[in-house]
Amino acid sequence: METATTLELVKQLYRDDYGNPFQLTPAQVEIFDCIFYKQAPDESKSRRIHIETHTQFGKSDTVSMAVLTRACTYPEKWAIVAPSQPKAKIIMGYVIKHLFENEYTLSRFKIADGENTERVRRERSKSRLTFNVGNNQIGEIFILSAESRLKRTEDVGNALMGFGAPNLVEDEAALISDESDAKAMRMVGGFTPFETDFVVKIGNPFTRGHFLDSFEDPAYHKIVVDWKRGSKEGRLTKEFIEEMRKKPYFRILYECKFPLADDIDSRGWTQLISEDEVELAMDVAGDIKHIGEKRIGQDVARGGANFTAWVLRSMNFAEVLAKSKQTNLTEQAAQTGYFMTENKVKPVNTFIDEVGVGGGVVDPLKKQRKEVRGVNVGQRAVEYSRFANARAEAYWRLREWIKRGGKLCGCHTEDWYQLTKIKYKPDSKGRLRIMSKDDMRAQGIDSPDVADALMLTFVRSEHSETERYSLMRKEKRERRKNRKQGLAVRMGGY
Repeated sequence: METATTLELVKQLYRDDYGNPFQLTPAQVEIFDCIFYKQAPDESKSRRIHIETHTQFGKSDTVSMAVLTRACTYPEKWAIVAPSQPKAKIIMGYVIKHLFENEYTLSRFKIADGENTERVRRERSKSRLTFNVGNNQIGEIFILSAESRLKRTEDVGNALMGFGAPNLVEDEAALISDESDAKAMRMVGGFTPFETDFVVKIGNPFTRGHFLDSFEDPAYHKIVVDWKRGSKEGRLTKEFIEEMRKKPYFRILYECKFPLADDIDSRGWTQLISEDEVELAMDVAGDIKHIGEKRIGQDVARGGANFTAWVLRSMNFAEVLAKSKQTNLTEQAAQTGYFMTENKVKPVNTFIDEVGVGGGVVDPLKKQRKEVRGVNVGQRAVEYSRFANARAEAYWRLREWIKRGGKLCGCHTEDWYQLTKIKYKPDSKGRLRIMSKDDMRAQGIDSPDVADALMLTFVRSEHSETERYSLMRKEKRERRKNRKQGLAVRMGGY
């Protein structure tokens, strides 16, 4: 199929989000053709394809159209595997959307008993689609999650066992563990003697596991679309790229570059702030005075060897006010009130970790009409598409502050090195998450009390509203369920 023919085919069959004929870019044509023809376009004719594109390139949309067109035409099974069930439903949601856009795919769609086409179109929540391709033969698309829904003691990826398909698409492949990848790859094993097997791995290079191995494997045909190529094809603007340079994972999401070997440990964790950056932040000559509004962060100890820590931060520097093993929460509240008065910090600029016993510090202060901010850092982040929770969002803002020249001063300077123990990696949705205290303890790392107190000063002021908005969304979903309207799968991706 020539490029012009592919362009024309897609324009005739499918529509974009605005209802216009879908116009593939040159890179999208290359991706579509590799999947539809089940081979690389070069002389190798390889049946192994590795695809990396910048975020929001439209790779999920392109893959969905190619898989749908193939499954409607040939009697084959196509397995789409993703790191989580919601991620798996993204491509399937696109498949269902495009299914109803033309007579060719719709006429071949086999509706299941007890279903109707309008419900399938509206909900886009099916995990399996079948198509009548003629001569009583069936084409099939189904989705699987690499998450284990079994007991925690079971291996991740057990959900993949027992399935077989000649064609495998791993979406957001870097977020699929090496163990789950091995179990997914076994699905095509029985088809290799007949040379009908086909594997495409697609995603952003978040980790250095099997996705890096396929990138370095000469058997894989590579398609890499970084932000420079995306800009040439009209998918991005240079102004937007300059804005995104300040955001997490720019190297991964836009430059399509794998993390350096020294930057990531064997479990995929990356150091948030380096020792050199901490030492540079502590390199303060002479006296330094706070500039701008001040904030207090209090990390409340939960017993054992942990400390309660108070940190004061302004626009230009932070200092440790105190550390204590005092377990009387009322006295802790009195100490917090003293620090607020002494440093002229407003109650709304005082952030206290209220998870667990922390509420015992927040409540006495509120009874005194000091409306301090109790923080649950496990709550949804304000930028919830980028950060797994409020803790991850606040730590990333802390990192940016240090990189912009924020200083670390005061007594207990050795405690600032706790910042070097904070690590992050992407979750199954590609959002940044911070290693939990429980995981740190399991690795023999002491609780980062001072680091967490500093982190609390970077919690966004509007964060207290996220819980209210979350409750409103939940109530809205319940009302829709009660009206039997169904829930639509949100489309999107990276």
